[in-house]
Amino acid sequence: MSDKTIDEQDDLQEQEVGGEDVQQLKADLDTAQSEALKNLDGWRRTQADFENYQRRKEGENKELIEFAREVAVAKLLPTLDTLQQGLLHVPDDLSKMDEWKNGMAGTLKQLDSVLAELGVKKIEAVGKKFDPHFHEAVREVPGDEDGVVVEEYQTGYELNGKVIRPSQVVISKKS
Repeated sequence: MSDKTIDEQDDLQEQEVGGEDVQQLKADLDTAQSEALKNLDGWRRTQADFENYQRRKEGENKELIEFAREVAVAKLLPTLDTLQQGLLHVPDDLSKMDEWKNGMAGTLKQLDSVLAELGVKKIEAVGKKFDPHFHEAVREVPGDEDGVVVEEYQTGYELNGKVIRPSQVVISKKS
């Protein structure tokens, strides 16, 4: 090849083909490249928007499932309360009282197990310091210390770190 540089060869070709045609082709190429970059950038933004949409939808679905669990648990709690009250008021004249109590206790265990599988936790109350976030005081009795839960009328429950129902409790009041 000769000692001519590539630029010189391009200049010669431009002169042979016609300078205007080559310059128009270069301008068209630059335009096409910038449009391709613009389209690629738009595609990337659309892809990022779609990924954000998917994450948001997954979060909403998770929230919906947690809400459905809360509703289910709230519907189960009155049955659990009735069973607990039934155990507290066993009639003396039952001939098979022990079997009845065992059956009731088994039913309660089964319900507790279902609730635990759903992620429901019982709120500890008796012997704990009164906390209005977890307990609802329904009565005060004289005691040695202020604000200690001495009795629980109704068990409280929480799900997903949120109180579904506070414990109804009796608290002590220092005289």
